[in-house]
Amino acid sequence: MSVPLFVPTRVASAADVAAIQFGRRPDGVRVGIAFSSMELLRAATGPRQEWIRMHESVLRELLSPFGISIIQLDPVLVGPDVGTPTPASAPASASETAAASTAAPAPAPVETAARDSVLVGHGGR
Repeated sequence: MSVPLFVPTRVASAADVAAIQFGRRPDGVRVGIAFSSMELLRAATGPRQEWIRMHESVLRELLSPFGISIIQLDPVLVGPDVGTPTPASAPASASETAAASTAAPAPAPVETAARDSVLVGHGGR
């Protein structure tokens, strides 16, 4: 018997509906996002992240119509699209660039995409 996963959600317009978040890896592949523990979810997404518990089979069933077959379990970082520069971003200095080139590679983040979500609930019926 499988253990339910912690799946990040966002608030939907109806009180009894949750929008399951999915994301994109840096290579652009869309993935489902799930965590094996509350501690790992909080570490990757922050203390205010909404969530729902569900079994992997249910999550796969919800993601399937969107062509998503990969579930990223326990990603280290879940954040906004880090591939898109923001106007407030300053170019890296030469010393920052040199330090970054000698540092160990960081784990690949999973970027959340607010436009990518699955609504779950009974819609007030």
